[in-house]
Amino acid sequence: MNNLDSSVQAHTKLEKETTNLVLLKDRVDKYHDLSTQMSSILTIFEKRLGNLEQTILPVYQETEQLQKRQQNLEATLNCLESVLSHYDISQEVCQLIHQGPVEGSIGTFLDALAKLRAAMDYFLHHNSQSVELENVTSLFNTGCEGLNQHYSMLLKKHSAPLKPVELLDLIYIEDDSSSDEYTSFRQLSQSTREELCTISLWLEQNLREYTHIYAKERGEVVLRSLQLLKDHQKSSSWGTEALRPRHSGRQNQEPKRNTSARLQQIFEKKANKLYLRATQTLEQSTGISIKKASSHTDHLTSEDLLDGDQELDKYLVMLLGLQRLLNWERAIMRDIIPQSKHNEVFARLAYNAIELVVKDAEAITQRILRCISRKEWTSALGIFSALKRVILLQPDIERTYDAAQREQLTKVLNKLQQTGSKALEHFLDVVKGESSTNIVGQSNVPKDATVHELTSNTIWFIEHLYEHFDVIGAILAQDVLYSTQLDTILMKKALPGEERNKALLAIYISETVFNFRQYTYLDNDLLFTEKALAELNLSIMNKCEQYNDQATKHLFRLNNIHYILKSLQRSNLIDLVTLAEPECEHSYLEMIRELKTSYQKTWSKMLSGIYSLEELPKPVGGKVKDKDRSVLKERFSNFNKDFEEACKIQRGISIPDVILREGIKRDNVEHILPNYYRFFEMYSLVQFSKNPDKYVKYRPDEINALLSKLFDDSA
Repeated sequence: MNNLDSSVQAHTKLEKETTNLVLLKDRVDKYHDLSTQMSSILTIFEKRLGNLEQTILPVYQETEQLQKRQQNLEATLNCLESVLSHYDISQEVCQLIHQGPVEGSIGTFLDALAKLRAAMDYFLHHNSQSVELENVTSLFNTGCEGLNQHYSMLLKKHSAPLKPVELLDLIYIEDDSSSDEYTSFRQLSQSTREELCTISLWLEQNLREYTHIYAKERGEVVLRSLQLLKDHQKSSSWGTEALRPRHSGRQNQEPKRNTSARLQQIFEKKANKLYLRATQTLEQSTGISIKKASSHTDHLTSEDLLDGDQELDKYLVMLLGLQRLLNWERAIMRDIIPQSKHNEVFARLAYNAIELVVKDAEAITQRILRCISRKEWTSALGIFSALKRVILLQPDIERTYDAAQREQLTKVLNKLQQTGSKALEHFLDVVKGESSTNIVGQSNVPKDATVHELTSNTIWFIEHLYEHFDVIGAILAQDVLYSTQLDTILMKKALPGEERNKALLAIYISETVFNFRQYTYLDNDLLFTEKALAELNLSIMNKCEQYNDQATKHLFRLNNIHYILKSLQRSNLIDLVTLAEPECEHSYLEMIRELKTSYQKTWSKMLSGIYSLEELPKPVGGKVKDKDRSVLKERFSNFNKDFEEACKIQRGISIPDVILREGIKRDNVEHILPNYYRFFEMYSLVQFSKNPDKYVKYRPDEINALLSKLFDDSA
């Protein structure tokens, strides 16, 4: 049974597979027929496509040739039109070129010039002998000249010198160019600057010269602004109006100040900025913080500031004005002139203004030298103040000017330094000259033997020199004699930079105030130095010889030496001089002591007759021998005569210092009165004359009273 079922299943499966096979063969036959038909269709399409290509390709090639011919024709027409335009451009733009550019419409004029330039290039390369080349070249040059004239006209029209008050405000604003107030000084509007910039770029690209026009016109603005400021400085109101802020925002904040005071404020700000930068640099590099030392300017009173040399103050304002104007011009130039031309234009623009300032410096220094030759030492001090301020301007000069201009302005600094050096040298020569001048029969000493004018002037001058020790030290350091003496000091004691300047000034003061000279031979060369005890002392010694009375000579020297010492102590200059002369104060004190002793010795002649009582006759019972009476008469007479003569002379002598005067009076009493008292007590009641009042004229209390009236001409 199972075998039968398996046979039936196999038979059924075979029939099914047979049916599928027949169906597969039938479909394969259909696919074969379809493939044959598709192949036939493709063959026919290929033949037709080949026929079409053979038909269309010649048409395409012919069309391409026609297109090329059309393009060539259009290019030829365009070239012909361009060539014709070169021939016609002269007539087209002739009127526009001759009329010149119009402000605000510069683009149209520049387009016309560009067309002329293109025509020039065409004729130059294709027909350089043509008349048309000459025409367009001439018209192009005319246009360029007109453009230059328009450029110059714009600069002149929109440029004007700053009024003095505006320039003074510009100085007051200082370097704060970001300030809203700074914009009030803009003369050229933005549209004008843009038009000038467009012209500058076109002229630059077309290799046309224009920088001299800009430099001339703007340089004239700077120069004229400075000249107007100079004229304003000549007005009587200059001293109180200069450098006063005039903006509404500041008018109520600052009181009206003198020019010197305002300058002092400006330069103190600069000095503080320099100090702050130096401090920050030191702290960043070393980590060391330093405390600001007090400057001598911190101790100047308002009166000191008002006493400045007004002409030098005016010049410093000019120098500040020049720097501000050129900063201003550099800012304007950046908006107009191409970067590549900045240095050239700025150099031309600034030259005449800088030359004006340099020439003014030369004129001022010549005037100051004439003042110095007349012994007007205030001008000499003014030059040091000006020099210090010019040095403070150096960072601004470094930022504002190029190398050639800095070299030009260096003449100002050098001229001031040379003048300062000559002032120091001439003052020293004056003191030395006074010490060697002693004209017989001609008195130039005070009758009352008070402090000599040379002494007071010398002390006054050196006291004010200390205020400028930094610049004076720099001047003296250039002299080999001073630098050599400084090296000697440095071998004994190390000094920082500021102290070295003080030491150099101390050496100078030592030369001025002290007098003995030291010669040292080094390698067969004579090295000359001057140390301690002054040319001034030598002058005082020489001048005292003009007095006939020995006591007056000593009192004259004592007055002057005491005045010198007290002045040095009062002004703290004694500490400065000690840098060069450590024994200075001791030397003066010793000299004063010796002069007092010498003065007391002038009473010796008067006291010689009454001093030694052992040599005089001894009274017995109030009487002396007849032969001894004449001796006592002579002793009393000589004392009275010498004492009266000395009192007469010394009442006319002045000792200005109260302590010194009272001390000398006390010394006189202590020196004279005890000797006279003993003589008086022993012989006043002795009967040596029928008229004793004729000889015994003064009681001890009367001597004391007369001695107390010495040095008082009204007594």
